[in-house]
Amino acid sequence: MNNSNYANANGEIAYKIPQHLLQHTPRPREVVFVLTGNQLELMYNTWVVVRRRVCQRIYQPELPFPPYPPHPVWSDEAQSMMILWVARERHMFELEMAELEHILGL
Repeated sequence: MNNSNYANANGEIAYKIPQHLLQHTPRPREVVFVLTGNQLELMYNTWVVVRRRVCQRIYQPELPFPPYPPHPVWSDEAQSMMILWVARERHMFELEMAELEHILGL
């Protein structure tokens, strides 16, 4: 008689599957990315500069453009979060514009 917890009905030893193999891969909605206050502040301040440059390009193209500010240095994780944040903001803008067109009957 085999008293092993891992033995099946035939008395053969059955090994447990490691727990990490039984866990599912997180779905996109289960993954949460959090930007720090400093990162968000930098993003929104940069956004102001971007809007100013775009307005100048559209309404005052004869004026010389100011040089681009130096790029911030991000860790790989922070850069990934920034890419996702920008993609989300772009998607939100596109949805808002589609909703605006629908409401205005365009």
